[in-house]
Amino acid sequence: MTGDLDSRPPRPFLPPLLVAGLVLWAATALIWPTLRLAPTAALPVLGMLALGAAVWLASHALRAARGGGFSLGALAALSLAAAVALCSFWAGALRGSMAYAEAQGGDSAPATWHAELTEDARRGDFGWHAEARLRGADGRVLRVRLNLPEDAALLQGQSMTASGTLKPPAEAVAAYYWDTGLAGSLTASESAFVSEEAALDSGPFVHLRRCALDLIAACGGDNAPLLQALVCGWRPAIEESGLYDCFKAVGLAHLVAVSGAHLSIVVLFVAGGLKLLRLGRKATTVASALFLVGYVAFTGMPVSALRAAVMAATGLFALWANRRNSALSALGLCLLLFVGADPACALSASFALSAGSTLGIVLFAPLLSSAFAGLPRLKKVVGDPLALTGSSALATQPYAAALFSQLPLLSPLANLVAGPLFSLACLVGFVAVLLACLAPAAAPGLIGAAALACAPLSAVVNALASLQGSCVPIDAAPLAAAVLSGALCIGLWAWWPRVSIGGLSGTAAAAVLALFVLRLPLGMPTDAIVMLDVGQGDAFLVRSGANALLIDTGNQDSLLKAALARQRVGRLDAVAVTHSDDDHCGSLSVLGDVAPASALLVPEGLPDCSCKACSELMAAARTEGLADALVELSPGDTVRCGKFSITVLWPERLADDGGNADSLCLLASWDGDGDGAAEWTVLFTGDAEAEQLDQLTDKLPASGVEVLKVGHHGSKKSLDASLAERLSPKVALIGVGEANRYGHPSQNTLDFLEKTGCATYCSDESGDVVVAFSEDTLTVSTQR
Repeated sequence: MTGDLDSRPPRPFLPPLLVAGLVLWAATALIWPTLRLAPTAALPVLGMLALGAAVWLASHALRAARGGGFSLGALAALSLAAAVALCSFWAGALRGSMAYAEAQGGDSAPATWHAELTEDARRGDFGWHAEARLRGADGRVLRVRLNLPEDAALLQGQSMTASGTLKPPAEAVAAYYWDTGLAGSLTASESAFVSEEAALDSGPFVHLRRCALDLIAACGGDNAPLLQALVCGWRPAIEESGLYDCFKAVGLAHLVAVSGAHLSIVVLFVAGGLKLLRLGRKATTVASALFLVGYVAFTGMPVSALRAAVMAATGLFALWANRRNSALSALGLCLLLFVGADPACALSASFALSAGSTLGIVLFAPLLSSAFAGLPRLKKVVGDPLALTGSSALATQPYAAALFSQLPLLSPLANLVAGPLFSLACLVGFVAVLLACLAPAAAPGLIGAAALACAPLSAVVNALASLQGSCVPIDAAPLAAAVLSGALCIGLWAWWPRVSIGGLSGTAAAAVLALFVLRLPLGMPTDAIVMLDVGQGDAFLVRSGANALLIDTGNQDSLLKAALARQRVGRLDAVAVTHSDDDHCGSLSVLGDVAPASALLVPEGLPDCSCKACSELMAAARTEGLADALVELSPGDTVRCGKFSITVLWPERLADDGGNADSLCLLASWDGDGDGAAEWTVLFTGDAEAEQLDQLTDKLPASGVEVLKVGHHGSKKSLDASLAERLSPKVALIGVGEANRYGHPSQNTLDFLEKTGCATYCSDESGDVVVAFSEDTLTVSTQR
């Protein structure tokens, strides 16, 4: 910008439909979860009262509008009343479906159901699953979670006859089922599934998509998972390859998910290419719309993709026609229709990201782009792409950071560099895959060209993700983050400032500095052992001054990142993996993004073990660049971490293929005054149980230990009465997941510990547990 010229675009007016849509969305997101606990009989009464209020408010608003006294406040009140009515009626219907599921469950014999998948199957901790529409012999239809046999990678839209017992949700997951609008779950019998698999029913779009996925898998080589995600919206392969984690680490997760931002960027570049061919605005609009329809068809046309497509088209209309107010009205109408048709979608992450991205682009992309108004060439190459991704991020990044428990610092650079490469890969991939489906004989060459077009994007993402510390771990509630996103949008819209390149750069620098200051471990205990809450897994932090050692990582990436954020850990001297079970080392691959480690400590002989778990652990170590910094530990070895001296007690040798019996057992001694005598001792046991620990008693202090990390999550074999008495801990720590299917911790183990007089803390109840050391006392504090 030069001189005193004001290059700002006019601030867009917020049309009534948008206000109504946003209020309905926000109110539904707050009301819907609370109705789970409401009495069933109260729901129709509440719904009728709210409906009556909505009708009265609507008539009042119409009379006021005729008299010129219409107000947004009255419209907001109307939307709020409508939200209460909608949620009440839908909640009554869901409650009825749950009652039906409960009646069908229990000891009932397995029944036969017709199931149609409403989303792609996903691989979870316990096999493949998907949301499905279930129809029983009596014609009753309800939405459920369908648990599928291993390797049943079915697609959205496929139908099957499933045999199994319909079950209502367990209490531990009842809130999740309610929030997603699911009435229960059905586990498809494996034998019945095999007999019916050949009879799976699919529509034409599913057949086209299956053909595309199979051709890509056969001919795409190493880039097949990325091509499947970009062209077909199929994510399991890219998630298993680890490349999806790289996209998340650099702030590009939206590029491999069918979201509003994804589709907006793709179609914008398509439109740009068509404009280069000197097509008129109408022809460009029609061609881009056709591309959008075809692209969504390749994803199987799930509801989430259709919502994203509608919202993306709304944003594109605004940018092409320069009629943002009309586009905002259209977006408001979309919100009203989608939330009204399914209140549960108000809590959907994909819905929030699509709607937020579209809103941010329509409202703020022209404002941010105006910073480059005095530099037209730079504006075209850098300004417009940054404005597009920056405006989208403004409305979604806090919420996305809370969802993924990380804030990608490289996101602006990654979006700028990857945008053209992403569009190239999408365009070439879409055309090549479509032609390959029409002419399968030419598939190797066509798919090979598409895979080659994906290679630059893959290389850039891998290169950026390999930079250690590329993310800041975040511990934030998604609801609070969504409120922050809304506040940022409202504040910027109300302020509507002049923007400049210098101002944007200064704002970015100030934000990075604030993040750095907030990450400093101010107020944290100088010397402490911390049990991190990572669900059903182990992760223990040993901290002393500026030194930090992590013992195990758990296997839930977001929980580990959030825990590291709470403890303000930005780097690690080392990470020790007690053994190769996934719940102890499954999240090793994310440490390089948020808390790089300088060394990896494992039991001696583990790198040479040929079992699957050990091989996967070593593969993760190589990916993280830790294979060359690997240290094998054997009994008698000592590791220093500030005032802690950590001695290896076990295993003598690997005898269980790196399993529970081969867990590293470590005795940490804290010498606060530096006189060579330990004031406090801590025993870490991994998943070792009483059988192994009995062999270590002669290596332990005669008086026992002050802090015990209980082995194998407190299983019934982790301790016996004599061992508990021998160890006599003052504090016992058990890393365990809430309502886990293993029954951990065992009541017997808890009873043994109670008889010794120690205080026992479980991560499912206490969250993070910090045991701070001083020369005279142990101080225990808990997260909750």
